[in-house]
Amino acid sequence: MDFILRIESRLLSPAILSGNRILKTMPAPAFCQAVPAEYFEAIEGNKLYKLAYCLENLASLPPAKRIWSYGSAQSNAMLALSALAQLMGTEFHYVLPYIADELKTQPKGNLALALDRGMQLHIDSKLYRRMTQQAFVPGDDEWIFAEGANHAHAAHGFAYLGDEIAEVGNTLGFRQVFLPSGTGTSACHLAALMPEMAVMTTPVYGDTPYLQQVFSPLPQQNLPAILTHEPHYRFGSLYRELWELQAELAAETGISFDLLYDLPAWACILQHREHFKQPWLYLHQGGMKGSATMRERYVRMFGAEWPVKAGA
Repeated sequence: MDFILRIESRLLSPAILSGNRILKTMPAPAFCQAVPAEYFEAIEGNKLYKLAYCLENLASLPPAKRIWSYGSAQSNAMLALSALAQLMGTEFHYVLPYIADELKTQPKGNLALALDRGMQLHIDSKLYRRMTQQAFVPGDDEWIFAEGANHAHAAHGFAYLGDEIAEVGNTLGFRQVFLPSGTGTSACHLAALMPEMAVMTTPVYGDTPYLQQVFSPLPQQNLPAILTHEPHYRFGSLYRELWELQAELAAETGISFDLLYDLPAWACILQHREHFKQPWLYLHQGGMKGSATMRERYVRMFGAEWPVKAGA
């Protein structure tokens, strides 16, 4: 596999960093130049762009007593919002419908990191349901972010990302972008902001009908193309072929990929090779700290790092 990288160097193996493959790195986006470097451990990947408006306007944001959000127990958005709340000097409350007993007594991964940043956790299925149904009304001095850190100003950051992708695309000569989708917000905004690019995605958190519903308000000419892997991988479940795939990807590229989103995405790419004959850009999902608990589950089920197949 030949590739050109614009990537955070911490995602790369020492062999790649010391080798002769082409590597291009880039500084933090201009909108977060004032954010202390240690916060990028929590606010990364597409969440950096979803929260760009808040990060760029930290000094002038209206005061908030607390921030609310909801989602899963290892959510990248949860960790990112816990860091944003720290930057704003406010409380962060996060709602789960349930939690495994082991994780409740011994938090790990993103959950542990968010709790360390002061997150207040609520395990309340009724409150979670009200939030998903948009029936929860925050107080005048409270903010709420939808699942995945979605909010009214999310498009602000994707305008920056679109400009970055266009610049790199002009330099490297690609007109296709692929990224996996959770809520579908990132693909939706990028398709709307980059009509000159073919934006492709695959459902990981939901399914194809879910993404079609998310994309339906967009003009037809700006819809992301949805590629579906058959069979569909159930979100958060473990699959031997994905565990084998992560070993093959690591050996071939030297890049660490997120186990929850990136692996099903790469399985989809390999199943639809006919769509990737021209140069294209893959948007890495970040979220590597959240992979820690999933990696433990994979090792318990299938054993340590899966050996790469001969000839792979």
